[in-house]
Amino acid sequence: MKSTITMLVFFLMSQIGFAQLSSRKLLRGQVVNDSVKVENVVVFNVNARTGTIAKFEGAFAITAKENDTLVFSSLMFRSKKMVLTKEDMEQDVVKITLQSLTNQLAQVNVDQSKIKSPIKNSQEAVDTKYYGDAQSSPKNTVMPNYNVIENGVDFVRMYKDVLKVLRKKNPKKNDFTTNVSFTEAVMNRVSYSFFSNSLKLRNDQIKLFLVFSENDPKSGVVLKKATDFELMDFLVGKNNEFKKITAIQK
Repeated sequence: MKSTITMLVFFLMSQIGFAQLSSRKLLRGQVVNDSVKVENVVVFNVNARTGTIAKFEGAFAITAKENDTLVFSSLMFRSKKMVLTKEDMEQDVVKITLQSLTNQLAQVNVDQSKIKSPIKNSQEAVDTKYYGDAQSSPKNTVMPNYNVIENGVDFVRMYKDVLKVLRKKNPKKNDFTTNVSFTEAVMNRVSYSFFSNSLKLRNDQIKLFLVFSENDPKSGVVLKKATDFELMDFLVGKNNEFKKITAIQK
């Protein structure tokens, strides 16, 4: 009798799981930044525990349904969370717009010898270096700042530090970002919750972390032979290295 009830419960849970899966359909989308199509973006469906990569011209396809949450993570663009609406699911191709993360202004050097002072004998005032304060350079709390990650982490510095390590380990290699075979495999085998809850990675860090892991020579061996548990163990080890590199330097 007990075994019969257990089998019945298992059967019902299976039916519920199948019903949830069958209620999702293939959602096609395209990731853009203004008019530029953004490629190699990590796309997670948080609810369905699935993931994919935005490839040629930013195109991607992922199983989803209304109210599912999609997370987008890229190297050069700010991560984005999106809760799918009924209208999104009805579109042939849903457009996802990412904001630039590294839109830095070039340093401007002013030749002081060409500055004409409006008052005679005021060269000292011309030569004085002025720095913004709360009154002269108030912080705009309305407009978002896309140059940094939440909690004050400098993504540009983080990216440069990781890239420096990769170049040191692979001095003959120039391109560290276009080979995404390892990343694609990880997306199919590891859920979003593993990155966010277990590895404690922010959305902005996921893509950079996968690039860092991809460029470890061991990743190819792990990809071919490792079980899911061994793959996650490999990622935990890489995350320890990643955290040391990207830690805030005081």
